[in-house]
Amino acid sequence: MKTHPHHPITTEEILAKCPSPIISRKEAAKISGGLISEKFLANLDSSGDGPAERVRIGRRVGYVAASFAEWLVVRVEAHRRGQSHD
Repeated sequence: MKTHPHHPITTEEILAKCPSPIISRKEAAKISGGLISEKFLANLDSSGDGPAERVRIGRRVGYVAASFAEWLVVRVEAHRRGQSHD
């Protein structure tokens, strides 16, 4: 049986998918390929485990795209090492 090494995900790859420097939770969910929902991000934010640079405008919450990208890379790599944050 042949094994394939995991392609390391990079912040640049994620940022290339971001439509602007600040992204909404909804957009963040899309960028993650649907693996992370808006509600899950809200729960992570309330526990202090979400992306570091959160932006609130009125009732809407979003993230600085670079901060979200770094956060997602750390989560993916931790999961690959078996140190999942979930």
